[in-house]
Amino acid sequence: MIISVAIVGLQNNPVYIQSFSEGDDALKLHYIVHCSLDVIDERVNNPKKSGPTLNETFLGLLYPTENYKVYGYLTNTKVKFIVVTTDQDLRDADVRSFFRRFHAAYVDAVSNPFHVPGKRITSAAFADRVRTIVKSFGSGTAM
Repeated sequence: MIISVAIVGLQNNPVYIQSFSEGDDALKLHYIVHCSLDVIDERVNNPKKSGPTLNETFLGLLYPTENYKVYGYLTNTKVKFIVVTTDQDLRDADVRSFFRRFHAAYVDAVSNPFHVPGKRITSAAFADRVRTIVKSFGSGTAM
């Protein structure tokens, strides 16, 4: 189950962060997203350590914690997508599929002529679309 999604801009500025947990874990999830930026920067800036995933947008599992797994995705424009999940047995193919749909929703949102590049996404339509993508991922339906 996905409990948080985030989009982080080129200058590591939060563009969109949404939590889907019932509890009051928003601050903890923001901290996990912030910590994952270091892992993304390390993988992108140290090509010898990251190996074949250098030219790939899907960064895979960034790091597991006791309760969560954090996955990352990097666009060609260096915008970072981060997903925090509680599932311990996810397949990379499922996460890749989620990121493709999430990226498509992001592209549609920033293609709006009234959106200022690099600023927060405040569109209710985008939030609804993300919520739908997260629900379909959690229910196990094909993406």
